[in-house]
Amino acid sequence: MNKMRIRFSKKDWMVFISHLDLMRTMERVLRRGNIPLVFSHGFNPHPKMAFSTALALGISSDGEYMDIEVEEEIDLDVFKSSINDQLPKGLKIIQCKYVDVKSKALMAIAEYSTYTVRCCLIEEHSEEELKKQVADFMANEEIILHKTIKKKNIEQIKEVNIRPFIKNIEIINKEDGSCIFKMTLATGSKGNLKPEVVIEKLAELKKTPIVLEKIRIHRLDLYGVNNGKLVTPLEINV
Repeated sequence: MNKMRIRFSKKDWMVFISHLDLMRTMERVLRRGNIPLVFSHGFNPHPKMAFSTALALGISSDGEYMDIEVEEEIDLDVFKSSINDQLPKGLKIIQCKYVDVKSKALMAIAEYSTYTVRCCLIEEHSEEELKKQVADFMANEEIILHKTIKKKNIEQIKEVNIRPFIKNIEIINKEDGSCIFKMTLATGSKGNLKPEVVIEKLAELKKTPIVLEKIRIHRLDLYGVNNGKLVTPLEINV
């Protein structure tokens, strides 16, 4: 038995399919490609596949991951080529490798995601002004988000400090009427922060002139932490 870790992209119209539909699509393509998948035991056997953290609808990505278990080793280049030929437009395998079959699950590895966020501006700001607003935003020790939660059918407002979930933010491109932010945010069971929430708080606290209805989010990659450094799931084999 062997464990293969796969990095793939999700773009174009595929950004509008749910995570469940994504899983079903991948399973069908692997079966159609006659990949010797390992199946679970029991009344309803299913292929041993595991995915990384799910993306919200409408977000594109170059950093999606899944693990599959196969009965025998397959040439990775042949696997990548044959599966890409069958995947629908918008899904594409970028890289794959074999990892230790006892290595940590993807959900246990994921701690951070890096995103780019393209924003339209209500009014023109210079790059220097935007950078100062980002620096002032990051200088806060607390950035409070008010969340509505339901407990025993009673709605309550809960305050959450999201500042510890923001590793960094920077502006990587500024054009007339728009800019692109790059940010690294907490992901997974230890904390999960959506990039649109960060943009909304930046606009609220620093009066950054962003058109919130027109932001476009793209995930660049997913990371775990190894010896204090961010590393991708393909770089971790523990």
